[in-house]
Amino acid sequence: MADITMESVVSSNVAAIGFDAESGTMRVKFNTGGVYDAEGAKQSDFDDFKSSKSKGVHFNRILKKAFTWKKFEKKG
Repeated sequence: MADITMESVVSSNVAAIGFDAESGTMRVKFNTGGVYDAEGAKQSDFDDFKSSKSKGVHFNRILKKAFTWKKFEKKG
């Protein structure tokens, strides 16, 4: 999988978000340090998340239930 460019966001829960359109992988880095990936996302899912007023609320109300999230472990 290609590296996912992360964009810092202003949120009390979310530190950064990223999306790889080729693989459909959305990545979320939380302020606690955890990084999680979800596969099968669409560009519109990421765009809605990115433009949401509250990233934490959007994640918890919509994305958390819509996708299976796996902890990202950097290899190498």
